[in-house]
Order: sequence, then C-alpha cells, then structure tokens
Amino acid sequence: MTVIDTIPEKIIVMSVVVFITYLQTTVNFYIVGPALGGWLTLLAQKSLAPMNITLISLYINYYLACITSPGHTPLNWQPPSTVLRPDTSLSTRIGFDKPRYCNICQAYKPPRAHHCKQCGKCILKMDHHCPWIGNCVGFGNYPYFIRFVFSVTLCCSYGLYLLIWRFQSMLNDKRRPWITDKPSNLELVVVVINIILVAFVILIVGILAVYHAYCLIKGQTTIEGSEKRKTRRMVRRRKIDPVEFPFDVGFLHNICAVLGYNIISWLIPLPSPGNGIDFAVKSDTDPLVIYNWPPYDPKNTTDSLIDDDDYDEHNEHDEQWIGRSLVRRDSEGYLVKEITMDDRMNMLNQMDTEEGNHDWRFDDADENEYYYDSADEEDEENELDTNYEDYGEYEVTPEHNDPVQSLIIHDKPTEDEHQMT
Repeated sequence: MTVIDTIPEKIIVMSVVVFITYLQTTVNFYIVGPALGGWLTLLAQKSLAPMNITLISLYINYYLACITSPGHTPLNWQPPSTVLRPDTSLSTRIGFDKPRYCNICQAYKPPRAHHCKQCGKCILKMDHHCPWIGNCVGFGNYPYFIRFVFSVTLCCSYGLYLLIWRFQSMLNDKRRPWITDKPSNLELVVVVINIILVAFVILIVGILAVYHAYCLIKGQTTIEGSEKRKTRRMVRRRKIDPVEFPFDVGFLHNICAVLGYNIISWLIPLPSPGNGIDFAVKSDTDPLVIYNWPPYDPKNTTDSLIDDDDYDEHNEHDEQWIGRSLVRRDSEGYLVKEITMDDRMNMLNQMDTEEGNHDWRFDDADENEYYYDSADEEDEENELDTNYEDYGEYEVTPEHNDPVQSLIIHDKPTEDEHQMT
C-alpha cells in the first residue's frame, strides 16, 4: 500500500482542483497578465489564449472523468451459449475453453471487463483505478480521462513556455539600471516555484499521456497491455498456441472507437460510441477468443475462473485446499506432491519384490523405527553405529533427492546364531 492509498479520494480530488486553480490564477493574473499591460489587454488575451482554451478543456474533462460511471456488468449478463457450451467435437484453442467468471460478483465477465477491488464491482473495459479522479477508469469515462491527460500536458507545456519567458525578462529588467519599475523578489520567487511545479507535472503527466497515446493507437487498455505480455510469454514457452490480440483493428479505428468517428468530436467532451460489451474485432476471430480473452495458463487452473485482481481474495481458501490435497511448494516455488508414509512403504515393497528378496516384509514394520526426519539424521547414524551388531548387515538407500531416507534390512544371521547352530 502506498501513501496515496491512505488518503481519502475526495481530499485528493479537491487538492488537484486547488493545485490547478493556483497555477492558472498566478500565471494569468499575477505573472504574465500584468507583464503584458494587464490581463484584459488584447496582447495579454492573445498570448494567454492557447493556455486558457486547454485549461477550459482540462476542467470540463476532469469533472466528467470524476463523476461519470465507468460502466458495470449488466444484471444477469452471460456470454452466448456457443461460448458457454462450446462444441466438444471441434478443436478449441488451449487457454480459451473456459468462460471468464468473477467469483466475487458471482457473474460472468463481459469481454475486456475486470473486477476492481476499490469499487467492488466488475468494470467494463477497465483500464485502472485512478485515485486522482476518485473513480475507476473504464469504458464510460475513459474518453474524458484521456482528453484530461492530453489537456494537462498541452496546458502545462504552454504555461511553462510563458513562465520561462517571464523569468528571463525579469532577470533582464533587474540587470538594466535605467528600468525604474523593477520586478519584486516575491514575484521572482513565485515564478521559480511555478516553473518547478509545472515542470514536475509535465514530467509525470507527460509520461502518462505518451503511454495512453500508445494504448489508444494499439486499441488496448493498461490491463490488456499486461495481459498481452503474459500471453506472449506463454506462447514462447509453448503453453498455448499462438494467438493475436483480437481488439486491435488498426490505429485509426482504435482511436475512433474511443474518441468518436468524427475527427472534430475528438476535441469535444463526448462519450465513446458503443455499449461497452460489443467491440470491433479482427476478421475471422474465434468467438471463444473474443469472450474468453485473456488466455489462462493451462498449468494454473486458478486462472480459468479467478482473475488476477480477484486472486488475493482467495489465497486463504487456496492454501487450505493445498493442505488438504498434500500439495506444497518446494524451495524453487514449484508445486510438488507430498509422499505419504503408506506410499513410501508401497514403493519399498515393490522394490523388494523386484529384487527377489522375500525374506523380510515391510507390511508389519513400525514406521516410527524405520522412518525419520533428515533433521535427526546425525542422531540416527549414531544409533545405527551403536547397534550395528544387533541388526547385522544393513544398507542405507536414499530415495532420489528426498531428505527422508529408508532402511532396507537383510535378514543375515549373526555369529552368535552360527555358534548356536
């Protein structure tokens, strides 16, 4: 958990609004406006117009991103019957033969939907949960979110240009002795602080804008970007057959699917076309791939029913199940099956039978006498050395690399028994 997660989202949203308002107020009415003869002059309005236009877009889209529902799974929605019950006579792709189901919501997941822990619901075309807007970013508000990110980047970039221009002009005025109306030190400090703050915003939000521009062109969300990497890794390891991301239909169509099919509408705060469930896909795409993306790992059965976002909710249940089924993880993290004492005895009996030695059977052996833990290995060896003559000839046979060892006892008469005979 990060520090931002401990702060109520309403306070975060209010802080963002106050921060934006502070920057635009100081730049407009305290720094740039007065330097150009007053905020109401034509020169000031022309110089500040690009920043203020993007500022209006920033405010509107931020408000809509905060209050617009990202979209939730409709009640009683389920995929088509051909997806729920695929034809078993036809070959199906490995990793796509099980429908996506949310064990928390107890409902099927539409294509591209994921469960959000913070919202407690499955979100249509979920991108991520954003504490800076106090909302989940999904199908319903993603177009507003991405316009807000681009507006912040453009507005701050132009504002930084104006601040640097003003800072340079202030330094020049201080060096010119014939200038009587020199800028104050307070104004200089405010300019420097604003330059630092705006540069920081451009660095952080600019990186976010570049990444979401890439996602927009590729027709993917942040979560789907991670899913594509996992899918490529499974394909490389030959766990599943090669498969393409079905929702990438070309960069222009990908952009239009989010911002609208009219280029003018890209600049206007409008919702995305569609219903958040049905999406354009590549031609000849298997319906199972559309409804069951992403593919699950065939060697990890939890992936078929439990999403990555839901997995933590079931860790305790899974550990109890693993304990009951005698399955554990070894030192390298692999799942291995525990061998019980009965299994060990059966294996030794089988080995004894194959070697043709039927003089001694393990059926009635005392497991406390012939079974010990490797932690007590030194004590056991000392005990065997002490009682060597009592047992006669003996041999310690390790079972593969298992730390637990067993004794194979050969029934050899001692010297005392020879003298008695």
